[in-house]
Amino acid sequence: MKRSSMQKKCAAVLLSLLLALLLPAGCGPAAPAQTPTAAPAPTESPAATTAAPTAAPDPTPETLIYVPSYTPLPAAMDPLTTRFPRETEDGVWFMRLVQTPEGSGYCLMRGGKDAADPTTVVSFPPEAYVERLLPTPEGTVWVNKTVFTTGEVSLLEIDGLSGEVLQEIPFPAENGTISGLFDLPDGSLGVSALLPDMSQAAYRMAEDGTLSPLEAPVNESANYMQNVTFIGARGSGLPEGECLAYDKDSLFAFTPGSKEKRELMKWADWGVSSINTMPIGLEDGVLRLLDARYREYVTLTPTPASQVKPRQEVTMACLYPESAVEDAVRDFNRRSTEYYITVRDYSGGELLTQDVRDGAITAMNLDIASGKMPDLLSVQDGVPFKSYAKKGILQDLGPWLEAEGIQLLPQLQRSGTVDGKTMMVCGSFYLITAIGSRDFLGDLAGWTPAEAEALAASLPECKGVFTSMMTRDLFLRYLSYYLEGYLDWDAGTASFDSREFRDVLEFAAALPVQPPKESTMGDGEVMSGTALAAAYNITSVSNWQVRDMVYMGKLVCPGFPAGDRVGTLIHMTAPMALSASAANPEGAYAFLRSMLDEQAQTAYTDLFPSTKAAFENQLAEAMREPTPEDGYKMIYIYANGAQFLDPTVYPWEGGEGEKQPRTVFCWLDDAGSVYRQESMYAMSESQRDSLLALLDGAERSGSYDQVIAAIVQEEALALFAGQRSAEETARRIRSRAELYLSEQGG
Repeated sequence: MKRSSMQKKCAAVLLSLLLALLLPAGCGPAAPAQTPTAAPAPTESPAATTAAPTAAPDPTPETLIYVPSYTPLPAAMDPLTTRFPRETEDGVWFMRLVQTPEGSGYCLMRGGKDAADPTTVVSFPPEAYVERLLPTPEGTVWVNKTVFTTGEVSLLEIDGLSGEVLQEIPFPAENGTISGLFDLPDGSLGVSALLPDMSQAAYRMAEDGTLSPLEAPVNESANYMQNVTFIGARGSGLPEGECLAYDKDSLFAFTPGSKEKRELMKWADWGVSSINTMPIGLEDGVLRLLDARYREYVTLTPTPASQVKPRQEVTMACLYPESAVEDAVRDFNRRSTEYYITVRDYSGGELLTQDVRDGAITAMNLDIASGKMPDLLSVQDGVPFKSYAKKGILQDLGPWLEAEGIQLLPQLQRSGTVDGKTMMVCGSFYLITAIGSRDFLGDLAGWTPAEAEALAASLPECKGVFTSMMTRDLFLRYLSYYLEGYLDWDAGTASFDSREFRDVLEFAAALPVQPPKESTMGDGEVMSGTALAAAYNITSVSNWQVRDMVYMGKLVCPGFPAGDRVGTLIHMTAPMALSASAANPEGAYAFLRSMLDEQAQTAYTDLFPSTKAAFENQLAEAMREPTPEDGYKMIYIYANGAQFLDPTVYPWEGGEGEKQPRTVFCWLDDAGSVYRQESMYAMSESQRDSLLALLDGAERSGSYDQVIAAIVQEEALALFAGQRSAEETARRIRSRAELYLSEQGG
């Protein structure tokens, strides 16, 4: 017999009253632990409710978000001398390499706040390498030691007051090499290690010193970029039984015995570079990291979501996490209070092999074709920028630049312009070229393969156009940047079957497959006339000046003999385009502005900046006469080409009217004796004019379309194997390239 709806409701009410009478207070459902989440912006606070009966469960606690703050490192915390620091309530423990009468040796040091006034707790013999320390609540410190002479690895427990080694536990070679120490929720010691195949493993050490494998979310690939840094449980503020750890992407919690991760925050959302950081302190849920690159403390504080200002997401697509792109995103996310960038990485975090690059291009094209356009597009090497621009899926940045009053260098503006519209900008750039000496090349600014080979043949001492390090594969990689000159996107045609390009293919076929086994100095070959040119990237005003000084004021840049005498190319670093259908154009503009503002442009001291004002400032600084207070530096160049920069600044004590150098270069022979010395002074007007002429002639962007580059490389293999003539190879390349242009709507 079926019960009525009213009977069911009455039964439910009676059951609820009965449970309320029988259950003691506090036996209701447990409230979830207050743990941070991965959200980069807070969720809405729950709506207010009326007062609940005392027997009801506690309300769900507010979501917590890890919010970073940044503090400059004090001098005492120099990452070069304060190695593997760990903070405690009493101060900082760290390792330091110290020079002793017996030689260099590692010492376990203890200092006050920020490692001030350190004292040595225990010194180790010179043959021991000691690192990865972990203080314990009992006042001892765990470290791992490797003996150079035998390769033996062991774990040491050291008394923090006396420095006495309380126990030494061997770490078997089959367990790998120790990469980290951390505490587990049960108080035992956790050890992370690198196995011979470079994958990670984790172990738990029992009280008797025995080690057993520990199930944990370790990196099981050979890609060290995926490695996990284990932090521990003590002071984490996590629910009981959980540990804190991080990888290159995120901070996460895990339960020992499981590989599952519970993501707490994404590094990129807040501009934290996990690759450059190490954990130094963990207390009451607050995590302290030391960022060696930015020389900062990064403090991550779990904060109620209602106290965190929401930021809007801006999406960016990139083929792979190129360092320049990561730097630009990280800097923006550190500085912006309105927006944050999330990156869609089409490489999937894999090592960038040719197959991975090809797959990334295919996946990106499929997403764009299906309407999954990001706000920003990273126009890295291989991205079909011209194709995207022709299809109208990119936005003209010219009006925005004009409204913002931003003037790009004219050469750089030309590189990012398609059909009269500025479709691409970047924060900095460098020049792709080949360099030589005026003694043999005159004022050559571009050449064809036939001209290059004829010139080499006319010089008795010359053994070839390029130095001995140039191979077929290397030449083809550089050639990829020159292929745009053979494409007519408007007509949908390619001129790869021209006489000029056939000469390029034959030139490549004549190059060696492998470089010589012995080390060679390319500059020496070029300056002596045994080779005409060496591949080189000119990165900045000062870099050009140094290279010109090395070549004794006779530097010329003919570029690569690619058939059309184009010479030197401009290569943008972290070039960006804005989607015409961007969901958040304001945030995307803010990111582009951050790359072009004065703060960012001033930071590009080792690259050419992209704005006219910043470039003129870099040029003016290079032409400024140094003062005695500036001093000068020494650079030693060894016989094998390696350089050593003396960090000491030497005071200038020159005579009346004698010019003060910025840098003094010393070339050393195999015995370490100086056989040549040159001084670099402030840039002269003639040097400035030569550099500006080089930039004015570099009109083409050094970016390339991966599909076109792959076609050339694939077809060239048959030519190199002697299976096809240069003429047939060139025809096949043209046919495939024009089919691609047709498919792209060129």
